[in-house]
Amino acid sequence: MLATKTVLTIEAAKAIAAACETDAKVRGLRVVIAIVDDGGHLVLLHRDDGSQIGSVEIATLKARTAVLFRRNTKAFQDVVEGEGRFALLCIPNGIPLDGGVLLKNGEEIIGAIGVSGASDEEDGDIGRVGALLLGS
Repeated sequence: MLATKTVLTIEAAKAIAAACETDAKVRGLRVVIAIVDDGGHLVLLHRDDGSQIGSVEIATLKARTAVLFRRNTKAFQDVVEGEGRFALLCIPNGIPLDGGVLLKNGEEIIGAIGVSGASDEEDGDIGRVGALLLGS
């Protein structure tokens, strides 16, 4: 009747954010990194000195979108850009921009990371670096 699930720890979130921060610094970028749990609740927020303030909300929204819709936000961006499905621009509590990346333990979604402050592609690449720590 009851299930056992893996949960995202603060230690894991810190390690993921550190990997993303290192990658962003190598690229010469200042970003905001938001990590949420499997319910979309903020676990960790990292904002580089000098990063744009608006990226706090965007990074968090990217992470929440990935968790709520159980897919990386790049999937939404690809459909909007490739198929012209502009209705996706109106998804409630969602944002169709690369940079929201699922965090998984095997096939189990345990959270997501959102990155904002650079181009969509760079945000996504930085987020994927963090997700690789878990093998996601």
